[in-house]
Amino acid sequence: MVGMKAAERANSEIGQKLVRACMDHLELLVRQSENVKASDVEATAALLTKAAAELQADAGSANAIVAALRNAIERLHALSAELGPTKAPIH
Repeated sequence: MVGMKAAERANSEIGQKLVRACMDHLELLVRQSENVKASDVEATAALLTKAAAELQADAGSANAIVAALRNAIERLHALSAELGPTKAPIH
């Protein structure tokens, strides 16, 4: 939600689209919370990492948007660790 507000304040259309896509993915994890696996969390973290990289490359995007995504990525890393070991670590 912080990322969406930052994207709106920055008037960043690409930021709003990317953050909305990330939020949709996170909402899917919430809906599946009882059955979520570490691999699901890792896939979401990878998606958010890619979105943050795209926003960082876009000179017009605000740093607050990227910071919000990085915060979400850190939380996903913590969740993945709680869920247990997986075949491949999150990068």
